[in-house]
Amino acid sequence: MQDKKENSMFYKEIYNPRPSDYNRNGKLSYEAILQLLENTAGNHSANSGDSIADANKNGIAWILTEWRVQILHRPENGESLNITTWVRGKAPASAVYRDFLLTDENGTEVIRAEAKFALFDLATSRLTRISEELFGSYQPEDKTVFGDAQRLCAPSEYTSETELKLRRSDIDFNGHVHNTRYVDLAMEALPNEIIASDDFTDIHILYAKPVMERAVVKANYVFKDSAYLVAVYADDIYCALVEFK
Repeated sequence: MQDKKENSMFYKEIYNPRPSDYNRNGKLSYEAILQLLENTAGNHSANSGDSIADANKNGIAWILTEWRVQILHRPENGESLNITTWVRGKAPASAVYRDFLLTDENGTEVIRAEAKFALFDLATSRLTRISEELFGSYQPEDKTVFGDAQRLCAPSEYTSETELKLRRSDIDFNGHVHNTRYVDLAMEALPNEIIASDDFTDIHILYAKPVMERAVVKANYVFKDSAYLVAVYADDIYCALVEFK
């Protein structure tokens, strides 16, 4: 639910989670967290004059290349969330970072997140530089929710492989798996005891290539350096890496 629009550096909304946002343990699901972040980003873009629908008509599209989410407190059933998001940076480049900060009704931080977006030219199928005008429409801030940068690299070896069957509901209007679905796909490859604990506090996703519909999808799993890593492959091509901690 959108509560407020602000044509300023910081865009704010109040979100009241739906029953479908919660998992069997009564906690906000990991995919629901990504969905509410993504929807807030889309609302901010529209409010800044950068409507996703209009951009697609003009032949350009924002491509999500990375998610980083830190869960300080897992929201449970009935908790409203105050969401603040902003675009970060001092000058336009080939990609931008967007930060998110979520607090509960008492103002206590519950989730912080960062997303990396690149601008894609649909006609040439290449990344394109972000214009000064487009970048300036967001009135970027220097503030960041994370004080450090974390590099995510795919392991060279894995301990197990799981074949995944895509459903029609996994596919978005572009004909490939929607970005928020990767976290659930990756969880299918995790050991049962890890899934049962349901207590991840950090999720990091790196997108390399889209998983297209009708692809043969496999998820390779390994536990390494205190992290649960799952690489998603489509037709034996590396497409994404998901890290859980």
